[in-house]
Amino acid sequence: MRRYFRKIALTIGAALSSVALAAPAATAGVAAPQWTVGPNSPETFSGNSGVVALSFSGIPTTCTSSAMKGTLASAAGTSNVQIGTITTLTWSGCTSPLGPLAPVADTSTPWKLMADTYSNGVTSGYIDGVKLTYRWLTCTMTVSGRLATKYSNATGQLDIGDNATYKLTVNTVTAGCSGLAAVGTNWTYSTRQALVTPAGGTVPPTIVYSP
Repeated sequence: MRRYFRKIALTIGAALSSVALAAPAATAGVAAPQWTVGPNSPETFSGNSGVVALSFSGIPTTCTSSAMKGTLASAAGTSNVQIGTITTLTWSGCTSPLGPLAPVADTSTPWKLMADTYSNGVTSGYIDGVKLTYRWLTCTMTVSGRLATKYSNATGQLDIGDNATYKLTVNTVTAGCSGLAAVGTNWTYSTRQALVTPAGGTVPPTIVYSP
């Protein structure tokens, strides 16, 4: 009888071991969700825009152009996945009804390019960690937050702007901003960047999501 129960125990043990060993093999072929940057990853990129439209406290402001540089890299994940950084961003020819002004980007901590959703070659996401200083006459303010993005593989265009979820907020103001801007107010921002890779190159990057 003892031999009989011992045989049953050995049989059950062998069966459990085979299940445990087989489990990894069953999932080994399942690929994790992936955001794939092409044609090469990692790679530098650059971008240039036409008019940048922004406003604060109802004061419309335009810049004739803007330019950015950064890096792109493939990454695993489903949503809110970092696929790049912005290391420099400059604006040119910025004016308002009240005179010229000078926005300065703070990219000492690179801004993050985040991918969130994907459909038919279009990646929607946002830029995280935006920080900049805005100087106009005697007014200096600091602004931070996030900006919404939408990138199209077909056109190589990156749309950047604010919306109900992603926006820029005034953090600090000097005395010269009295009546012009206040802490806690939001900016509006809109532009479209044409991206190429590597930086200064001619080939638009691609971003593809594989679930």
